[in-house]
Amino acid sequence: MQSIFGGNFEEAKPLSTRLRPKSFEDFKGQEKLLGENGVLRKIIENKTLSNMILYGPSGCGKSSLGEIMSKKLDYNFETLNATIASLNDLREIVEKAKNNLEFYGKRTILFLDEIHRFNKNQQDALLSYTESGILILVGATTENPYHSLNNALLSRCLIFEFKPLTRENIKEILLKGEKIIGLEVPKEIREVILDISQGDSRVALNYLELYKNSCIGYTQKEIIDLFRERKASYHKEEDKYNLISAMIKSIRGSDPDAAVYWLARLLYGGEDPRYIARRICIHASEDIGMANPEAMLIANSAMNASEKIGMPEIRIILSQAVIYLAISTKSNSSYLAIDKALKDIENGELEPVPLNIGTRAIDYKYPHDYPSNFVLQDYRKEKKKYYVPGNNRNEKLIEEKLEKLWKLK
Repeated sequence: MQSIFGGNFEEAKPLSTRLRPKSFEDFKGQEKLLGENGVLRKIIENKTLSNMILYGPSGCGKSSLGEIMSKKLDYNFETLNATIASLNDLREIVEKAKNNLEFYGKRTILFLDEIHRFNKNQQDALLSYTESGILILVGATTENPYHSLNNALLSRCLIFEFKPLTRENIKEILLKGEKIIGLEVPKEIREVILDISQGDSRVALNYLELYKNSCIGYTQKEIIDLFRERKASYHKEEDKYNLISAMIKSIRGSDPDAAVYWLARLLYGGEDPRYIARRICIHASEDIGMANPEAMLIANSAMNASEKIGMPEIRIILSQAVIYLAISTKSNSSYLAIDKALKDIENGELEPVPLNIGTRAIDYKYPHDYPSNFVLQDYRKEKKKYYVPGNNRNEKLIEEKLEKLWKLK
């Protein structure tokens, strides 16, 4: 029997919750994953689910997909939020999952929101349960899982990246929200809300509710000014990817002033300094590399410091690292070298290890027994160039050295 108060509970929910898509047809955005021929949609519709991680910015549909799964699939469906869940909560779900599997032959999906909040021990516990088949894990996160989750868990999960919603997607959702609340928003205010949302449907609908409930008596100009002030603030989950991208591209482009500005935006908005430091360390190798190997030492020192020193002092160390990387000579030769080698291996170039350098080496020549610690010998059957020194002073010296060493080959 339906409660006569059911409508009251529904009305009490935020507009963003009431407007969550109930089916794939209701979904806005994520066409490659959830469109008519989307790979993730096919997996769900064919009921061939396996452990997976959904990652992307806030308000792009990850949690909504979890709700669709719960309605569409004949599985026991459990949800946890990693920000408040404990190992005991996880164990309780595992016990229920075992009973459902044993007595009813019914598998259990665990939708774990904010999975990156689980610490190493909690992730290890998840690993054992998912590996045994007791649970099918569907984790959702705003953080890049390759940085925030352990490798063992990642290797057992499919990774699906959700993109921010487009401006047109958000506009469609806003117009639908306006119909629900029975209010037509002036075009100028709607455009400001679209500017603020930056791909997050939840932010857009929250501002729509704010407009309805709290802006009576204000002029349109006052409302626009108020909303624009809010726009200038940093919304961590929706902005972090754009801001970190801007910082890295500024470093790559040798603009220390711009790089420090974007760093400041990230820190002012409350971004975890450890995340920023990890990205700086990656960049030191990807875009500077052999042109100035000391950049990696500076970046690694900053990353180590970020584990021990918090705000506000860590801002100084990160600033030094960012400025050093921005003014440094650039080279992506290391990045290109490993990608070329991986591509060859992917295409089937799997040659055996030569006998002279294997674990049971025959006729191996120990370089330290020779002048200048070098001797000509084969380290691959097919000699192929992967590392191409960049056009900078340091790598010019490297190139000259390699040519001198191998000139007899």
